[in-house]
Amino acid sequence: MDTMRICARCRTPLPADVAGVLCPDCQRTPADAALVQTPPAPAPPPTAAQIAEFFPQLEVLELLGHGGMAMVYKARQVNLDRLVALKILSPQLSSQPAFAERFSREAKALARLHHSNIVAVYDFGRAGPYYYFLMEYVDGVDLHTLIQRKELKPPEALRIVVEICRALQFAHDEGIVHRDLKPANILLDNKGRVKLADFGLAKLAPAGGQRMADLTQTTGLLGTPHYMAPEQIERPSEVDQRADLYSLGVVFYEMLTGELPLGRFPPPSQKSSVDARLDQVVLRALEKEPRLRYQQAGEILTAIQAFSGPVPASARSRKMAFLRQVGIVTASAGLAAGLFFLLNKHSQFPPPPPPFGLSDILTNNPAGGRIVNQRVIAELQLSGEQTESLNKIVRNTERDISSLEVQHTGQSVDGRGHVHVLTQPFPAEAQKVSGQMWKDLAEVLNAPQLAAAHKLKLERLVPLNSSRLVEVELWKDSKGQYYFTDTQKDPGTGETISSRSQSGTNPGIIPPRFRAYLPNDK
Repeated sequence: MDTMRICARCRTPLPADVAGVLCPDCQRTPADAALVQTPPAPAPPPTAAQIAEFFPQLEVLELLGHGGMAMVYKARQVNLDRLVALKILSPQLSSQPAFAERFSREAKALARLHHSNIVAVYDFGRAGPYYYFLMEYVDGVDLHTLIQRKELKPPEALRIVVEICRALQFAHDEGIVHRDLKPANILLDNKGRVKLADFGLAKLAPAGGQRMADLTQTTGLLGTPHYMAPEQIERPSEVDQRADLYSLGVVFYEMLTGELPLGRFPPPSQKSSVDARLDQVVLRALEKEPRLRYQQAGEILTAIQAFSGPVPASARSRKMAFLRQVGIVTASAGLAAGLFFLLNKHSQFPPPPPPFGLSDILTNNPAGGRIVNQRVIAELQLSGEQTESLNKIVRNTERDISSLEVQHTGQSVDGRGHVHVLTQPFPAEAQKVSGQMWKDLAEVLNAPQLAAAHKLKLERLVPLNSSRLVEVELWKDSKGQYYFTDTQKDPGTGETISSRSQSGTNPGIIPPRFRAYLPNDK
């Protein structure tokens, strides 16, 4: 990966195909070129021992890396006996007027980002001359390293993108834009969990129009301009969450192809053996115009959910064993479990069939997401405009439920290699989503249509198990036998409401959403 180069005269980013230290505009004035000198090399960062002088509560162990905005040290928090990452912001930043006020404001916002896919901020402040963040230490590898090793397969890429989407949607809902999304800021711990680092730190860059690129030109720790949305380079103070989605598109393309989408680039499926349906997702994220991109990270998540099950998986390297244990995280556990209950006729505890199942009212949309089918259109006698509005309500409802379920779901792998997925109940939040859905429907449908919508059980978009504790366990033994158990419990009494257990040599006994958690056959 090329690190970003800056024109030595006007300080704008240099295009990748330009030789020398001047941009094309400056090269047109050769007389000035002789006056331009290469800027001096930056001073080396302080050693761990020099930093330790200002942090008596920490045992500063080593320098992990440094870039234009910060230096990162590995340290041990003595009183809690835990490893932490100590991020020291560049003295160049802290010398700016009004930086202290901006740092305090942004740091408090970052400290509120409590999400399983975002590196946690434990503390922040100033020690001596240094402004710092004390952060979660992630023992693992960054995505840039995995891409360079060519160890990523499409299933891992999908899983990683899904978890990034969850982190981005959560942060965007909190009003925080990352601004510096790239493989070096995407970490995978030794259990394969995805952690997004350096959230929102780019906002601490100088105000007044200075390009963010000016702060990202050293070791590559803070990335290259190839990941920035066009508007981020041209109007850095005006970016919104859509800039992060463009960056995600670049990362997604690079994971699938091993290359950056530069110039007139081909779709991913023409560069590697990936599902051609991914092309439309990646290319839409990479639209130059923000209005043409996905508008929310949850929309990308929904688009991947629409076809992630059938995406073919291939054999994986032993070096990626920790990734194999966790698989692709896609559609919500509760919604998938509900579908499985409806479709499996050999369950030990079959639920009473509703008048219509979700498969009777929704269909996958080739353009991404799900839409109501012709049966619903006919039953409700919808106009074209009403159909479009109803599809938007469906997408918003599924997005909101998926986001809630992400916040209440955890996963782990035990010592036997069994995958466990646990979803805590969220009845109050689900009821709020359901109420908003019917409120939106009332603005689109007339009274007879609304009554027909109730008969179609559109409330099934909000799964009933949002009020239940959902436990899923699945594994494959050494003889090729598959096992899948799904148990729903009353969160108050712990009593089992419904349960089913399946086993067999055919992987089809496991729903596609959960099947992807299992490692592939060797």
